[in-house]
Amino acid sequence: MPRNETNDLALKLPVCRIVKRIQLSADHGDLQLSGASIYFKATRSASQTLNIPSEIKEEQTTDWININSDNDNKRCVSKITFSGHTVNSSDMATLKIIGDD
Repeated sequence: MPRNETNDLALKLPVCRIVKRIQLSADHGDLQLSGASIYFKATRSASQTLNIPSEIKEEQTTDWININSDNDNKRCVSKITFSGHTVNSSDMATLKIIGDD
């Protein structure tokens, strides 16, 4: 995660996956997040804005964040985007995403 605010950090999944919930964790610094969205493989590119914490401290993992996907392939997750930046670190923090189906 860069030190300056960004709103275009995206994780594209090479294979569309059904994901029911995710956890986020920070390494190498603290993160300040201003938003996140999940995009589904669907005819109209459906998306969902996620309710995420505004800060994640280094080595901290969030509680599970539920995603409104279902077992239909049209609702499988194709991309996750984040807005935010690294704080309290001279290095760029790493945002880890843990998924559960």
